[in-house]
Amino acid sequence: MSLSAIEDEVLGRCADDYEAPHTVASDIARDLGRPISEAEVREAFLSLALAGLVQAYVFEASSSRYVPISATEAARREAAWFMINTAGRKLCENEAS
Repeated sequence: MSLSAIEDEVLGRCADDYEAPHTVASDIARDLGRPISEAEVREAFLSLALAGLVQAYVFEASSSRYVPISATEAARREAAWFMINTAGRKLCENEAS
């Protein structure tokens, strides 16, 4: 599977913790050396979720925890967060080899 530069950056950013577009957009822009909007980062997260490389979540305040949601549901929710999953980690490992 071939990832775009922004998808690759986004995937790496959610390898250790839950991330959302607003938490990583400026760092990705700095690393890629060009302006990146939160909308572009969100699009990359959704693309990765649809490809099965990250899991989408929403933060449930009542239980103070992240609850998994489908990629389709994440597309409808502005406040979706994302974290790499097993398939995403495997892809990262294969690309590093």
